[in-house]
Amino acid sequence: MQDDKVYRIQRGGLAIEVIEYGARLKRCLVPDAAGDLADVVPGFSRASDYAARGGTMGAVLGRYGNRIGHGRIAIRGTEYQLSRNDGEHTMHGGAGHFGTRWWKGAYDGPHSIILELVSEDGDQGWPGTMTARVNYTLTENFELRIDMQAICDCDTFVNMLFHGYWNLAGHGSGSVHAHLLKIAATRYTPKGPDGLPTGQLAPVEGTPFDFRQPKPIGANIAAAGNGYAHNLCLQNTAPEIVRPVAWMVDPLSGRALTLKTDQPGVQLFTANSWSNLAGKDGAVYNAHSGLALETQLYPNTPNTPEFSPRLLRSGGIYCHRMVIGFSSLRASEIRDFFETDL
Repeated sequence: MQDDKVYRIQRGGLAIEVIEYGARLKRCLVPDAAGDLADVVPGFSRASDYAARGGTMGAVLGRYGNRIGHGRIAIRGTEYQLSRNDGEHTMHGGAGHFGTRWWKGAYDGPHSIILELVSEDGDQGWPGTMTARVNYTLTENFELRIDMQAICDCDTFVNMLFHGYWNLAGHGSGSVHAHLLKIAATRYTPKGPDGLPTGQLAPVEGTPFDFRQPKPIGANIAAAGNGYAHNLCLQNTAPEIVRPVAWMVDPLSGRALTLKTDQPGVQLFTANSWSNLAGKDGAVYNAHSGLALETQLYPNTPNTPEFSPRLLRSGGIYCHRMVIGFSSLRASEIRDFFETDL
């Protein structure tokens, strides 16, 4: 495997590291209320470690994140059989998804990193040659902005997503059960035993997926099965409108995160299969040592008319923005942090 190339940028008290393998966010250093820095992104030391693990930790995924039923799509009457890498289904675009590729990176000014990947016609069974780009930018407002874009030379479906994990107490600090989480979602997409959504949009009320009011992530996690791995339907889903959708705090350190996006869904995932993983800096990760908030189109949208499939026209530009804002709170400020009308 080729050598890692690490891109580092910082602005104010915020700093990140990105590598070309999978266009991954490797580190994110954030201060607590006392000004002490911690890396809040679980991960590994080298690209070879990510490759050996075979997972998606910190990567940008595509062509189509999450599941597509039976690996089949139809575009203008033509059916395509995609690579199936999740039993009978396609996950994150298929075998050899973008998280396993070497992107070409460069600095895009003092506070931004840009990475690019070309996916040739027929890659994973998908039609057309697609160029994908991702920008990691540190803004003047103490935010990490992630912009994902793609352009293809024929009509296609696209759902790129960032599969990073967060642990605001520090990446090696154990489970995120005590983190407080609020999500602006009144519905979720129930799924069958194979992980595919049923096509329903069910209310979160009375379920473990109700985060309309802040609660510890661990409060109802047992009732969700082995942990959370579910798509929640975000409110105010007007296209191209970037709005706040999730808020999270580690009460002990005071580190807080606000997530904004222009996407209609967010996959809430609590790293349920991690077991004794040897991470960077001597950390060991187990189940629920990190939390992913993956903004996205709903799973299996191309095959689910109820989810309003979005076809990217030939030559059109797919855009997906997520903004992760960080802050440091005193205990007395946590209540006000969550006082946002849904």
